[in-house]
Amino acid sequence: MPESSTPQFFEKSGSDPGVLVSSVLPGLELGQDNPLLPSETAAMPMVAHIAELRSRVLLCVGVLALTVTAAFTYALPLVQLFKSMAPRSVVFVQRAPGEVLMATVNLSFYAGVALALPVILYNALRFVLPGLHTREQAMVSWSVWGGAALFVLGVVFAYFFVVPSALLFLVDYGQSVARAELSIRDYISFCASLLFVTGAMFELPMVLFLLSFTGVITSGKLIREWRWATVLIFIVAAIVTPTQDPLSMCLVGAAMVGLYGLSIIPIRLCGR
Repeated sequence: MPESSTPQFFEKSGSDPGVLVSSVLPGLELGQDNPLLPSETAAMPMVAHIAELRSRVLLCVGVLALTVTAAFTYALPLVQLFKSMAPRSVVFVQRAPGEVLMATVNLSFYAGVALALPVILYNALRFVLPGLHTREQAMVSWSVWGGAALFVLGVVFAYFFVVPSALLFLVDYGQSVARAELSIRDYISFCASLLFVTGAMFELPMVLFLLSFTGVITSGKLIREWRWATVLIFIVAAIVTPTQDPLSMCLVGAAMVGLYGLSIIPIRLCGR
């Protein structure tokens, strides 16, 4: 008997995006709503999912190119903003032709990514959320936007506290031996990496919150294991902090310990 020519459709699901709908729902027709799907949207062919992903990726790349170009227009004021974190005794030099240009290009890329982040997050949500249950959609939405807010908070914390204190310690330590003349390109890379690492480490509450929904951790377990968690946090802070100086390591570690304690509150409120 010849095989049926009914089109095969794939369910868009966060747990298994490749589940063949026609194999479990043989009566499903094109355009017919499936009450068993997690969302209200009908099943889509896999080719349509790939085309949607391609269009959203191209849109994000285009927006990123525009934001990087726009940031490059204001690159020199951004360099001045970065220089304000350094001690007044520091002298910035250009050790090779075009070094300032490369520093502004690198800084423009970091700023462009930050400006394009809302568009990237929006398109990621629009692609992922239709395949999730309503409760999962709300959890992912709050997690993504909460993570973005925590990253910004970490960058602000590093700008006002971590980077200035690290520079003051590192520069003053050798002030009696050598005059502090810093390459502007190395300085921008140093500050940008420290800002990024601190922002990423501030994602700890969101990571713990998501893990609580998987059952890996609970609020009671976090409270019981706080001593080991504190030791592990300071070890991680010592490894990933680019400066390797004790002052910035202690500042980042102490902030993460505080965030660890605060993350227990929403986990317990959710009954975990």
